[in-house]
Amino acid sequence: MSDLQLTIKLIKKVNKLLLKKFRPTGTDTLMMKKNEEIVTQVDIDANKLITNFLLKNFPNDDIISEEAGKINKPGKKTWYVDPLDGTTNFAYGYLDFSTCLARTNANNEVDLGIIGLPAYKEVFSAQKGGLAYLNNKKITVSSGSEHRNKKLFLFCGGHSNFGQKIFINIMQKIDPQKVRFRSFASAGIETSSVACGRADGCVLTEAKPWDILPGVLLIRSAGGVVTNLGGDEWTINDVGLVGSNGVCHEELLKLVK
Repeated sequence: MSDLQLTIKLIKKVNKLLLKKFRPTGTDTLMMKKNEEIVTQVDIDANKLITNFLLKNFPNDDIISEEAGKINKPGKKTWYVDPLDGTTNFAYGYLDFSTCLARTNANNEVDLGIIGLPAYKEVFSAQKGGLAYLNNKKITVSSGSEHRNKKLFLFCGGHSNFGQKIFINIMQKIDPQKVRFRSFASAGIETSSVACGRADGCVLTEAKPWDILPGVLLIRSAGGVVTNLGGDEWTINDVGLVGSNGVCHEELLKLVK
């Protein structure tokens, strides 16, 4: 079984775990992190499931997770884990959450990315140099000439003052007569939506590598474009991200600037 097949199997298990633990009336907060970020027991449980799986199947790889300290190993590859992306949604009883998993190689390039959307029973996946898939079916970004009468953009403002200021600036510039927009507060949902053509573009004003690495690979593998907030080639050190079908990328960058 290939590395991709192994990790798809893992994310399917995580999807089931998150749905089993989900409560429509909400979930108790375990603790609060910086910028009022919520952590639940489910974050910890899902992270443990993923980490144990990676340690067993990829014993020489490093692991960097949102919910735990870095695990240093002798290898040159690194896994980035966000076990529950959209914890606030989960904690308040909303189904807009995901799991994000990506691996970088010795050159710090993303060579494997997977996003699980439990509520939809979906697993998005891509490998460096390959195509993007949703539940093993090839996906592509929107063409820019769909039957829909308006483009759909997705925005996420993050938790810090920096990210929120950019988000507010974007909202002030948006013309609802020309575009539709949504905010799911889950990078996994927003980036995978662009990759499969559900949305035409997305802007994440602030995100960590474990939030967006799989989405970056997915969008690019599906034929889309990913840059930083300034319009330059996105790198792992960039704070924000603009992803699109390519056709509307300049339009998104104007909203950010």
